[in-house]
Amino acid sequence: MELPNTKIRSVLPVTPQSGNPTGLIQAWSGGTVDTTRSRLLVWGGGHMDYAGDEMYALDLATLSIKRIVEPSPVSSQASCTSALPDGKPAARHTYDGLTYAAHVDKFYATAGSLSTCGAGDPATWTYDFTANKWSMAMAKSPMQTYYGTMAAYDPATKLVYIKDQEGFYSYAVETNIYKKLGSDFADYHLSAAIDTKRRKFVMLGNGVQVIDMVNYSMKTMATTKAPSLVTGAGSPGVAYDPVADRIVAWSGGGNVYALNMDTGAWSQVATSPGPTAAAPVQGTFGRWGYVPQYNVFALINDIDQNAWVFRLAK
Repeated sequence: MELPNTKIRSVLPVTPQSGNPTGLIQAWSGGTVDTTRSRLLVWGGGHMDYAGDEMYALDLATLSIKRIVEPSPVSSQASCTSALPDGKPAARHTYDGLTYAAHVDKFYATAGSLSTCGAGDPATWTYDFTANKWSMAMAKSPMQTYYGTMAAYDPATKLVYIKDQEGFYSYAVETNIYKKLGSDFADYHLSAAIDTKRRKFVMLGNGVQVIDMVNYSMKTMATTKAPSLVTGAGSPGVAYDPVADRIVAWSGGGNVYALNMDTGAWSQVATSPGPTAAAPVQGTFGRWGYVPQYNVFALINDIDQNAWVFRLAK
């Protein structure tokens, strides 16, 4: 279902920010679901594309789009540093490196390509929704690569799990401690979700690659009837539906695909017309996210397109 009047363009800052605001989405930018408030968060831009560091939310309770964090002054956005003079983080390509830690009500962001030079950012940032404040949690994380990073919050362990190209890590938000768990290589153009039932970190874009969250071993999973998004190295939207017990993926147009993790079989599960627009070639990342309160997937694909929601048939 398309949600009317939910274009990000309609809630851009009154004072234009440097660059083109289409870069909020198209510049390798991701998102995540605030499960406490049932909203899809979008934060992106970066490099030479867009320097505004504001944050947006698709609020499913009100079916509206909102700018929930204001941008830093335009005058502060010329330097290529992780932190701007006002203490907020500079805009960056966020890839799949965003997630929401529900037990502490904080938005988590790591790595990315900084505005304006495109340099990789080793810092870890959090936004506290209770205090309405950004904090640089760590100036240099142990990650070795800063582009194409994937992050997902696990409510069972209350940890954030992160995969860069070289390693697999956990992060405890309260103690600000990273722990390296594995060293398998993963491609740059992937996105991920946690299968909370089987305790698997599932990555799509270079086949289906799975990290066992018990022993941290990584394997390629054989699947059947796989759509092109599985091997297209295009960072598709991917999320786990615990009610249907499926990994569910989208990468443009009206088709939605679900993976049965027990049989390895993919199926096309959209039964009614959906978006006609293609996904950005850079990727969808976490801008396709599962919202548990409503048992739907929310999608933001472009600042000039309305948002969509999708529910698997019962």
